[in-house]
This record gives sequence, C-alpha cells and structure tokens, in this order.
Amino acid sequence: MTDKNTFYNMLETNAKERPDAVAVVYDTMTVTYAKLFEDVKKKALHLQKFEGRRIAIFGPASYRWIVNMYGTILAGKDLVLVDFFLPHDSRVDLLKKTDVSYTLTSTNQYILSDKDSIIIGSAERDDVDGMIYDENTREGNIIMFTATAHECDKPVVLSVENILNTTRAISSRVECNDEEIVLAQIPLHNEFGLIYSLIWPMTCGAKVCIGRGLRHIDADTYYYNPSILVGTPSMVDYLRSVNGFNRELKTVIIGGASCPFRLFENLCDNDLNVYNIYGMTETSGCVGINELYDGSYTLFDDSAVSIADDGEILVSGECVMQGYYNDEAETKRVLRDGVYHTGDYGRINSSGRLVLNRRNPDIILLPTGEKISRIRTNEQITAINGVAEGFITFYDNRLTAVIVPIDKSATEDVFKRRIDKYNEKKGYRWEIQKIILSREPLPRRADGSIDEEKIYDIIK
Repeated sequence: MTDKNTFYNMLETNAKERPDAVAVVYDTMTVTYAKLFEDVKKKALHLQKFEGRRIAIFGPASYRWIVNMYGTILAGKDLVLVDFFLPHDSRVDLLKKTDVSYTLTSTNQYILSDKDSIIIGSAERDDVDGMIYDENTREGNIIMFTATAHECDKPVVLSVENILNTTRAISSRVECNDEEIVLAQIPLHNEFGLIYSLIWPMTCGAKVCIGRGLRHIDADTYYYNPSILVGTPSMVDYLRSVNGFNRELKTVIIGGASCPFRLFENLCDNDLNVYNIYGMTETSGCVGINELYDGSYTLFDDSAVSIADDGEILVSGECVMQGYYNDEAETKRVLRDGVYHTGDYGRINSSGRLVLNRRNPDIILLPTGEKISRIRTNEQITAINGVAEGFITFYDNRLTAVIVPIDKSATEDVFKRRIDKYNEKKGYRWEIQKIILSREPLPRRADGSIDEEKIYDIIK
C-alpha cells in the first residue's frame, strides 16, 4: 500500500504496479486499475474547466459515481456527498447549507449541472484532448453529513489526509491484499461506506465489487463471492438470517453502529474473522476496532485517545476532522486545541483497550448506521399539531415516538396519520415506526431532563 497522502498517488501506484488487475466490478462491468486512473484524470481535467469550488454528487453507487468522486477531488474541488434517497426538499437544504456550485447526479447521467441540477450545456462532453493533469494539484476536501446534538444534518469537512490516515490504521489491524475481493453494499455517502468498502481496499490493490441495490442484497454475496464484507449491524444480521454468506467469505467488518454481542458471537461461530469499528464522521471513522468477545476496542493510535475526568472520550491526531463547514462556533465547541470531544463516555482497561460505557445521549445511533439528533427530533415531534410533549427513542428494534397529546381524548389513529406525514418529509432514514400515546406528562429527573428508563416503562 502506498504511503503517499493523495488520492492521485494512490491511484497512480496501483495503475503502475497492477495495471491489468481489476479495480471495480459493477454487475457485468469490470474495470482495471489502469483504466480507472485514466478515467479519473480525464474527469479531473474536465472539471477543472469550471470555476465553481464545490460539487455535490448524489446517486446510487456505480463506476461513474466512483470516477466522479475521485475526479472532483483530484480537480482540487470540494466534494459534497449527499444521500440520493433523501426527499427533494431535504436534499436542496443540504446543497444550500454547503454552498454547492454544481451537482453530479445519476438522473442527469452524471453530467455536470448547476446547483439546481440543470445540465450545463458545455459540460456534456469530457473533451480533454491535449490537456495534461498537474499531479501537484492540491486535492479538495470531502464534506459528509452527520447528526450532532443540535443539528440533524451537520456538514463535516474531512481532508484526503484524514481519510488515508484511516486506511493506514485499518490496514494495521485487518489483512487486505491485492487478491482480496471486497463487497461494497452500504451507501458510499457516509464515512464508513466510503472509506471501509471503497477507498481502503483500493489502497491495498484489492478488487471492489459494487452492490447492485437492495433488491439484490441477499444475492450479491454469491454473485460476487467476496472474501471481505463491509456492512452495518442490520445489514450483516439480515444476511446471516437468510444464509447470505458465500463460502469464500473470510472477514466481516461491521461499522456505523455497535455490533450486538449475539451477532458477533454467531459470526465467530461460523469461522469468520469479525471486526467492529468504533469511530464517528468527525474522526474519519477511525478510533478503535473490536475483535474480542468482551466488546472492548483496540485503539488505532494509543496516543490519540484519552479519557476526561468525567469519563468523556477525547480524540486527537490525524483522524480528526478539519471542522464543521461554515460553523466556526460549533467547531470550537467540540474541537478544542485539536482535541475532539466525542460526547461518548468510557474508560481504558488494564489491557489498554477502550471500553465504551455510554454513547452520546443526545444522538440516537441506529443499527442501519444512521444517526438522529434527539434534541432536534424531539422539538419537531412536539411541534406536530396536537402534541403537548414528544420524545424519540429506539426500542425493540424500532424508532419509537412517545407522545403526550394536548387533548387527552385524542386517539392513536389521529397521531399515526400526522406521524406518517412527518415521515414523508424525513424519508426512510428516520422513519418513526411506532407511536405510544401517554395520557400523563413525560417522566423527568430532578434536573428537568427526560428520564429515558421510565420512558421504557411507558412503552412496555
């Protein structure tokens, strides 16, 4: 694996050392590392013709998506990764929030379009004949969205150096070489999907197989026969339940959320090498890795993690984000003197491993890898017509809203219809699957905060 801190050097090294090796497989399409490198350079040269600084890409994973992703960064422009399945209005809000100049979307065949997704006429042809890429071009950053305590979709700025630091860290703990086949089934718009299922295996010269969508999720393992599978807890658990593990599979990497013990144990019993990643977008998905039954994490960098007096986990070093886009105040709140305050709590055990005691109570982490701002979501639920108080929690594998109605005689059906309208605006990611009506005020602690343990008693 190359130790140079640019995507250009990583792609160039692969193109020189293994030009005919397959880099990407997408359905029946195969592309070599030499072809990928040439296509990315051409895309970068094409995008450099346009002055805008920031380009958003949204669409399902494909070879074109990959070329546009790398091409944007090599062009020296910032790349904004947006969930293709967001409702239109939500997607527009994210584009405005990050001051996007152009978009690349599958609905426009990834032809460069303006911020309103109207195709730019001069962008229809990638005519770069006679142009030569300057390998000293400063590569752009990647902007991804995550939930924070006070915002549902916060744009996080990661540098190429942040991301390649993570690929080196994971390679120090998990074996991957140019003979491996890695299946990328989870979305590439978040840090875990992008880094662990696409960029990391490419730094190792492996073959990356792009999943063909949700309809094929339980067939793709047998179609592509991967040796390494990267997935969220819910995805991996589903594949386990339908016997979706192919014979050639050796390693399963789980991230986006903590792996339940029963799932970890079951996978290990099937003679698989199982790893669960601890990290968040703000740390480039890179803090620790669990491969033991006790659930503790080996730190990727012992010196980068410390525990505050109150037990909060603090992270520093090359993995830490550049900051939140266009929000200096919030960046300074969580990033102090280069140290990121995670909001998670834990301890270092006698073996020097990280033990998680409590995740950030202001963020709900779903087994799909999605994160939800509890504070903002509670505000939004309480703002629904007829709601006196609302509280969101994840219980019995379902996102559940506990609602105290203003009118105590109101029926559950009334609020179910209103929650359905709420779900339409939010999209599948944060769909509330169950509602509980409480005729009594929500239980609170002495400091006025909601007592979640007693909330569970209401749900039961």
